[in-house]
Amino acid sequence: MKPLPKSKALTSKQKTNRTLAIISIITIILTLIIIGQFFILDHTHNKILPDGTIINGYNLSGMSRNEATAVLGKKFNEKAEKFNLTITSQDKSWHFDKQDFEVNTDIHTVLEASELKEEYFDDPQARTTLISQFNRIGGSVNVAFNYMFVGLDEKLEEIIKEVEIPPVNSTIHFDTNTKELFSISDSVNGTRVDRTALYQDINDQFVTSNNVNVELKFIEEVPTITKEYNQDLTRKVATFSTNVADSTGGRKHNVVKALNCFDGMIINPGEKVSFNAITGPHTLDNGYKTATIIYNGEFTDGVGGGICQASTTLYNALLLSGIEINEVHKHSLPVYYVPFALDAMVSEYTADLKFTNNTEYPLYIHTYSDSNSVTVDIYSRDGDYDYRTRSETIDTISAGGDKIILDTEGKYSNHVLFKGEYFRLSYPKDGYEARAYLQKYLGDTLIEESEIRHEIYQPQRGVVIEGAEDLPEGMSPIDTGVKIYTD
Repeated sequence: MKPLPKSKALTSKQKTNRTLAIISIITIILTLIIIGQFFILDHTHNKILPDGTIINGYNLSGMSRNEATAVLGKKFNEKAEKFNLTITSQDKSWHFDKQDFEVNTDIHTVLEASELKEEYFDDPQARTTLISQFNRIGGSVNVAFNYMFVGLDEKLEEIIKEVEIPPVNSTIHFDTNTKELFSISDSVNGTRVDRTALYQDINDQFVTSNNVNVELKFIEEVPTITKEYNQDLTRKVATFSTNVADSTGGRKHNVVKALNCFDGMIINPGEKVSFNAITGPHTLDNGYKTATIIYNGEFTDGVGGGICQASTTLYNALLLSGIEINEVHKHSLPVYYVPFALDAMVSEYTADLKFTNNTEYPLYIHTYSDSNSVTVDIYSRDGDYDYRTRSETIDTISAGGDKIILDTEGKYSNHVLFKGEYFRLSYPKDGYEARAYLQKYLGDTLIEESEIRHEIYQPQRGVVIEGAEDLPEGMSPIDTGVKIYTD
């Protein structure tokens, strides 16, 4: 997988600016080398330059250091008096003369360049290329124009900013209310000024003429994020569904409502998510309804019943995406909309589903439902591997028969009234010990399988209601056909 462009990587413009900086520094250093080789410095400054010392075409042979400095200062000023620079680009042009910059006559600054860090010269290839760009034959060297004219660099940068067109990156718009889900814009190439060519063209003309005319050259700048790159970020990497066909209205409502909280969500790399924080509070005031929940090891009515099926559906889609799970819990009793050890129970204060986007790419989540099922789709960049899950039941734990409860409050009087009359609320349900595994595939080849869960689900005794009133003399209890299961 190709990672997103790193911010630390040098852009083309930064590389060019670095090269230009090296050119200027090398020019100064080369001048320093010539002067440093030929000046024999002492406290009197009376030593002379040897024959063959030529800077910018001016023969300084036999001069003392002070004399050479005076001559160069005078020559530089004379050249500046007549210097004209015209830069053109299509229908635009810019003109500069002596009024637009300051002449640098302090030749002693060349010597100070020896204190520059050597890190600018650690690239042998760049050093060789730069030296070849300047006229250095024997003791002859040309000082670059931007060393002589202070402030000209800044003026050139102003022109460059005016004419350069930055590239435009492609963008992703994610909208689950549209059929296509993703709208991806085209990327647009930009243009940047070829700074190296600009400086080289000015330098080449500057050596032989005071009237410099250059045409800006451009380099096409490709965006760092193209449409093709973004298209690769929006592939469906996982989908998971669970059945809600047999759920009551309240329960189905809660499952859909909780999952809708994730619909359209974008989870960035490194981002951590809490299911309860996104979907809560699970209250009537927040739109949840009363439905069957598991409480204290029994099925009973409560607000938010069905939310655990929403968290379980999301959990399994995340597993199939290879996403890191930070927290997950089992139900105390078996549930049957997913294989054992692949459920994800949540409660408002004691249990949560938490996960982290541990990939280099955003995750896009789409949830939807119909009368039979709820589904979670996850989109991102396709990884090298596909993920699957496997569940195995290790042991079955016997339910242990029924428990009989007398209807002393008459709550079920429409079903039973007298002792010996029975009404079944629920059947015994066995418990299970199970393990779940995450499998990693490369194509059709299983590369790795790791255990992710080892869970024990408690058995549940059946519940039978018996009438509480004593049977009147001479009457027999009504046979309701309820079979009582014993331990």
